[in-house]
Amino acid sequence: MVMDMIRKPNLRDVAEHAAVSVGTVSNVLNRPYSVSEQTRARVRSSIDALGFVQNSKKMNKMESASIVGVILPLSNNAFYEELSQGIEDSVSNQGISVLIGYSREDAAIELHLLTRMIEANFGAVIVVPVEVRSEVFTGLKDTRVRIGYLSQSETAAEQCTVSVDQVRGGYLGVEFLHSLGHKKVLWISGPNHHHQSNERFIGITQAAKQFNIELSTMQSPSLDFLSGEYIAPEIIARGPLPDAIFAGNDSLALGIMSYFHKVGISVPGEVSILGFDNVAYAESAIVPLSTVSQTPYQLGHTMGQQMLADLGAPGGHVHQHVIVEPNVVERASTRRRGTTRDMREVKP
Repeated sequence: MVMDMIRKPNLRDVAEHAAVSVGTVSNVLNRPYSVSEQTRARVRSSIDALGFVQNSKKMNKMESASIVGVILPLSNNAFYEELSQGIEDSVSNQGISVLIGYSREDAAIELHLLTRMIEANFGAVIVVPVEVRSEVFTGLKDTRVRIGYLSQSETAAEQCTVSVDQVRGGYLGVEFLHSLGHKKVLWISGPNHHHQSNERFIGITQAAKQFNIELSTMQSPSLDFLSGEYIAPEIIARGPLPDAIFAGNDSLALGIMSYFHKVGISVPGEVSILGFDNVAYAESAIVPLSTVSQTPYQLGHTMGQQMLADLGAPGGHVHQHVIVEPNVVERASTRRRGTTRDMREVKP
């Protein structure tokens, strides 16, 4: 009985707790794509509840300590592309290679990738977490593999972190729009699980209250260019355009601007548009995009330097928690109200 009380939970325990087969638990850990989202969530809940940690003794024996793994939520995303480039540039001159996996914003896939990188004996793994806090990472804190968080606002003593003050970024965005004379602002957030959007909204509401801004909100199912083009007709259908649109990121903002251009809505003549990220191509858009800058390349480069410091000081590294202050970069997609007559006012 004492042994039962102190032994570590195994696959069978997780299966019984989740009311699934051992094979299903194995699939969630090893082939999450083959299991339904509902079942993955149930198994993940049981894993967290029992404190189960997959056995990582069956490590690949290849020399892979010189490999840094990076787990990103999405592919084909300008922000994450620049982030990963910053990581690669910061470690490449030390003979360290970077391998990237994508969680598709799914915590089960994230766990699968993280476990595989640990089993392959990677020197370090850098994660942009799907969730604000995951017990998976807490359970792995004693592993030999270094783990670092990017864009994770909650600091953990066991890992290095690099993040942006998202609350401050949201506040600065609305403060900037107010300085241009805008009184009605539409904020378009990401999906519910996008914790950065949720943090930005805290600062947005603070600034809206302080500056007496009429704030309305919409939610986009994703933060990419196509989602911006899809949500733009909904913005138009809501009625009179706001003075300004504050988009959850640059890709979303550029998608909205693309659709507006197609249907003859002038930016910034009829509506100002502000993004968030400051990706490289924001400046080269047909209408250069004003944005709240969190410099993705610099974030990645800083995180890479943190991992190098950790790898170079086994047992003696003091984990750092770097918080980067955002700033507003003004370009042509926003304009001051009152400097010229609004195009809305001259239409019949």
